[in-house]
Amino acid sequence: MVSPATTRGLRALTVAFALSQFFRTCLAVMAPELQRDLALSPAGFGALSSCFFLAFALAQVPVGVAFDRYGVGAPTRWLLALGVASALLFVAAPGGGTAMVAQLGLGLACAPVFMGLMHHASATLPPQRYVAFIGRTNALGMVGALLATAPLGWAVHAVGWRLPIALAALCMLLACIGVWRQVRDHGHADARAEAPLAMLGASARLLGLPAMWTLIPLCIAMAAGTAFRNAWGGPYLATVFGLEAGARGMALTVLSLGGFCTALLLPWLVRRSSLKRTVLGWSMLSLAAALALAAWPAVGLGPDLLLLTLLGTVGMLHPLVMAHGRDLVAPALRGRGLGLLNSFVFLGSALAAWAFGLIADAGQRAHWPAASSYGAIFGCAAALVLAGLLPYVFSPRPTLAAPRAS
Repeated sequence: MVSPATTRGLRALTVAFALSQFFRTCLAVMAPELQRDLALSPAGFGALSSCFFLAFALAQVPVGVAFDRYGVGAPTRWLLALGVASALLFVAAPGGGTAMVAQLGLGLACAPVFMGLMHHASATLPPQRYVAFIGRTNALGMVGALLATAPLGWAVHAVGWRLPIALAALCMLLACIGVWRQVRDHGHADARAEAPLAMLGASARLLGLPAMWTLIPLCIAMAAGTAFRNAWGGPYLATVFGLEAGARGMALTVLSLGGFCTALLLPWLVRRSSLKRTVLGWSMLSLAAALALAAWPAVGLGPDLLLLTLLGTVGMLHPLVMAHGRDLVAPALRGRGLGLLNSFVFLGSALAAWAFGLIADAGQRAHWPAASSYGAIFGCAAALVLAGLLPYVFSPRPTLAAPRAS
């Protein structure tokens, strides 16, 4: 049985995770308006969107150390408080430089949320419920991503982008209060006995595990899909298909709904097959979508949107790969192990957002048609997925118990 206090804590972290998904995703639907209001080139927008993920990635190992030593609650609530201030700074940003600082702060604020949810769930739930819970929670978190699509697009069209982000800052404040009241854990006894520098050294030594390097490339490759849902889907739909903010929001809703449905489907596939086969099979589907988009980036809004949705769902493998990685490390190292893998997930997102911006900027300078620029971007995404898929073939079979039907 799971205690009521545990349930309340997991719910508070789930709400915070939904907000994290909103802030990860919101730049995509606002991209043309942000570029106009903040005087950003395509490369500048790529840098802006990468700031969030760069801060997110760099925070993962320190946050993992803090989780092992102090528990999930205290680090998460302090960083969420930073996020409230950063969101308000973004609202007031007069130009790209201030907006980038605000995005760095938001990246730090959102960095502990999903990893904290996974860490707290692994410490409080029976193993046979863990994968199923994380899959369902990943789907619930997509509510935040959905709010950052059509509803945000309509709001941007009606009142601009600053007021909706101010409202999101208020919601983050409420989430911070919820985590402060409901998540009251104290870390792992073995980890508290270690010196902080020794804990960081143990994190670095995890890189010496060959099995981790069968997962790390796939962690990076998830950015091939999430970069479009979080940032580059909006510019693609605006420049290739001429969609305005409201229509872009509706189109990006399809991407988020695809992610929501995939998050619900993946635990069922794990039960029917295995965790590793599910990850491999879904990665191959996303690779096929990326190759098709590289070949036909402007064949039509309907078919390209469906292919883009399928490519985007590679990011929904995140909890399965984290569950696989959790199985590779001892309990006292799990916060650091998850932090290490998560750092590569979001480092990949930062690098992909920046690289896609450089490709778009190069295409603009060379006077390529918009479709040709995005064909090159999709080709880069396909190469990224392939580079992550091949090492994962050699990953050890996870021994984590498969989730039971509930």
